[in-house]
Amino acid sequence: MSFSPRKVVHWTVDFGDGRIPRDIAIPHAWKQDISVSEEGPVIYRTEIDVPKAVTVLRFEGVSYQAEISVNGTHTLTHRGIWDAFEVPLRGYGGTKVTVEVKVTKNGGVTFPVREVASGFLPYVFQTFGGIHGDVWHATPQSAVPAPSPRIQVAGNALTLDGKPFLMRGLLHWGWYPELGHTNPSDDEIRQEIRATKSLGFNTVKFCLWVPPHRYLEILDEEGMVGWMELPLWDPHPEHLDQIEREIESVVRQYAQHANIVCWTLGCELSSTTSPEFRSRMTQMIANLTRCPLVKDNSGGAEMYGGDLREYGTFDDFHPYCDTEFYPEVLDSLMAGPREQRPLLLGEFNDIDVHRDVARTGDQLPFWSSALSELNDKGVRWQHDLPRILQTCRFALEPKANRHAALMESSRRKALFMRKTVHEAVRSRPINGYVVTGWRDTPISSAGFFDDWGVGRFRPDEVLDWNGETVLFHIPYRRPRWTHGGNRVGFVDSVNQFEGDIHWRIGVSSGEACRNGLVWSVTDNDGKRVASSACVPSAVCANVPTEVGAIYWPSTAAGDYRLTVEYGNARNEWPIRVVAASSTLPWTPRGRTEALAPAKFDNVGPDLWIGAPNEWPQRGLVVLADDMTIPCPFWRESAYEFRNAEFWDAVPFAERWSQLLPICGDRTINLGQLGSAVPPGAAIEVLMNRIDVRTYEEAPVLIRIGDVFVTTLRPFGGLGSQPSNLADNPAGQLFLSSIHALLGT
Repeated sequence: MSFSPRKVVHWTVDFGDGRIPRDIAIPHAWKQDISVSEEGPVIYRTEIDVPKAVTVLRFEGVSYQAEISVNGTHTLTHRGIWDAFEVPLRGYGGTKVTVEVKVTKNGGVTFPVREVASGFLPYVFQTFGGIHGDVWHATPQSAVPAPSPRIQVAGNALTLDGKPFLMRGLLHWGWYPELGHTNPSDDEIRQEIRATKSLGFNTVKFCLWVPPHRYLEILDEEGMVGWMELPLWDPHPEHLDQIEREIESVVRQYAQHANIVCWTLGCELSSTTSPEFRSRMTQMIANLTRCPLVKDNSGGAEMYGGDLREYGTFDDFHPYCDTEFYPEVLDSLMAGPREQRPLLLGEFNDIDVHRDVARTGDQLPFWSSALSELNDKGVRWQHDLPRILQTCRFALEPKANRHAALMESSRRKALFMRKTVHEAVRSRPINGYVVTGWRDTPISSAGFFDDWGVGRFRPDEVLDWNGETVLFHIPYRRPRWTHGGNRVGFVDSVNQFEGDIHWRIGVSSGEACRNGLVWSVTDNDGKRVASSACVPSAVCANVPTEVGAIYWPSTAAGDYRLTVEYGNARNEWPIRVVAASSTLPWTPRGRTEALAPAKFDNVGPDLWIGAPNEWPQRGLVVLADDMTIPCPFWRESAYEFRNAEFWDAVPFAERWSQLLPICGDRTINLGQLGSAVPPGAAIEVLMNRIDVRTYEEAPVLIRIGDVFVTTLRPFGGLGSQPSNLADNPAGQLFLSSIHALLGT
């Protein structure tokens, strides 16, 4: 006897608080109906007519423990958030039955977060409880065998459906605050997939959560693929047996999706799992899915510690570093003489921005509340938003503090960082990446979409560096002779001294092609001052290749723009040309070795490197260690550039490509500096760093009378920066601008 599957949508829920059970629709999570830290149990009930055919109730997701009774008789207990299970209805054919589901969520004393496959959502906000998956009244379902894999590996090259493939992924944590669970509607799924695809991404990485099957199906309909990272993060080593059962059940059920092209057992596992456990689980995943890309530990022990024995078929790293360090960190991850196999950046390039704390403070969503019943800290290591909304000047007085302008400034800074880093990735033999992340969360504002799901970047701002084909500049090498030998050094491609200027341009193309490079240089008014074309050259799919060398005999310092085209691909960079000077009008003092091999006339104002042992009358103090606070310049920060007249004279405000070669990794410690400042001297903050996770503030550049103090580094020397002042056009421009303000 045939029986068409039917969704069982209408239920009642009883929170055990003495109120009459209320009508609800499945999927459902109990959200703020009870305290977020309360584990339950919560009782769901429904009635169904059971036909004479053999049927079951199929639950596609209950968080966490489901104790199910039919007509008052206990039938089944299931534990696990992410896998489906069936409740047999034998013996009830031809009758109406009452089904009761007693749900206890994880995160409480019964099922602590680290003792079950909780994933990462408890660290984003909190655990969630309820019947979050669809419920079907259907005939029993047979297991679906794993299909033939669509992804193939040949050495360190990937193909998808027989075509060259470079993964361009976006990290998704499953954060749906409006729903309270991880099962959005079909329309919501399709909308977010299309928004992601419009930005050039071809992959969604489900980071430590398991989406509904419908998400994978719609992803496939939209021509995209998925990376399934199973919900194993910081587990309790003594409770891996239960976690193993939950994960194996998920793998068996999701192996049917051919568009899952990559599987990882967990993330940044460090020392919380044994090599034996990871080896066994990795082999299980490989056997059940038949997928060629399987890895035990996304992030890797080399990067995150733990036993160095790792298992799987590809390398996976999570480089989170400041912008100037990305090139050398990426180079350190290259295979070299190791086995040649695919290299993926499973997470990277997170860039927190100044989020709309004013709007959040006005609307006060539950995930920002100071009330523990709505927003208990739980297992989160970071729980700053409630305090920020009550104390942050941008939330309390947004107009007076130019809140909207700072949002746009940090957005553009993030755009510059992502572009710069992605071009560095595409210039290297890396088989793909996953960018952090999809949407802002209570612990991070690094999303491509904000707290309301609105896109932070337009497609035209992203596709040049995140599309099928990306053009990048190849820096010229400039190893300097230092203390009897060479040190690594490069020419800054976008800040150069006037005279003969050279660029090398490379391309990473999604398919083999042959084109000629076309380039032009325009001035600040948009007038073309130089242009030409290079001899056509052929490139192989996903093999970074130089396609042209450009020579431009510049004649005047100023702002320019370099635009390059290769076939349908296009990219551009702002160019600053700086007047060269053989002798700098400063008197070096302090740690002067940092300034070598630049030459000085020793009659100008003081250029003091390091904490001064006597306060200069006039000059620039560059703090490197003492009187500073270590912190990244680019990550987790926004900047206020105060005193417009000053920044008109020192042309670096929000010019991120000029700040990159001189940025530091410290801020000024005003408390320590105060002991060196003359009594009564006024301190004017000119460049102020705002930590956009904690909203702590510290200056990067200040003025005290005729003395400027900064942690910017005109001599460079960090990561990809020019290795010294003599080779740093931006550094010399900064010094000449400050010198002009000080006068002769």
